[in-house]
Amino acid sequence: MPAHKDNSEPRRPGRPRGGKRATASREQLLDIALSLFSRQGIAQTSLNAIAKEAGVTPAMLHYYFTSREQLLDAMIEERFLPLRNRIGAIFAENPDSPVNALTQMVKVLAELAEQHRWFAPLWMQEVIGEMPVLRTHLHARFGDDKYQATLATLKRWQQEGQLNRALAPELLFTTLLSLVLVPFSRMRNDERLHALSPEIIVRHALAVMGNGIGG
Repeated sequence: MPAHKDNSEPRRPGRPRGGKRATASREQLLDIALSLFSRQGIAQTSLNAIAKEAGVTPAMLHYYFTSREQLLDAMIEERFLPLRNRIGAIFAENPDSPVNALTQMVKVLAELAEQHRWFAPLWMQEVIGEMPVLRTHLHARFGDDKYQATLATLKRWQQEGQLNRALAPELLFTTLLSLVLVPFSRMRNDERLHALSPEIIVRHALAVMGNGIGG
């Protein structure tokens, strides 16, 4: 009886056996990479540091991600873009209502920050770090067409009298992101803020937006 011929693809060195386990391991490595990125910044995190944190060999990590660039591409595609697209969709769904759009943006930001613990601290790392790696990669891949289109919408709302003309459109997103994501980032590490909740953060942000700080 002739021997059965194995037509399966040869295993590369370090390749884990079993499709489901391989997929799970890759997801875990992305989770660990995101956790490290959010704690110490992308520029300061090496593949070796990720492998050490995950308890795997560099060869195992290299099987899934042959370079840090490839890992960043996977992180952007699979983890960050769904969040970015959800935020961007708010303005497409509310083209003529700045109050609804910006209110919804605050609520969605809080929801995402609660669901994805890496989101707020990673944004903080990008803002305060000297090397905004994530923003650089996003710009290289997608340009800034969406940003410019949203900026044009804000300016149109101002011209139509629907949005305060004293606001700087270029600063509005950073302001809203800061109102929501800075508290989320700090409340997990600052015992003075442990009493905060997502509901309090949203209420505070909307109060600042709607009424300012006057009595």
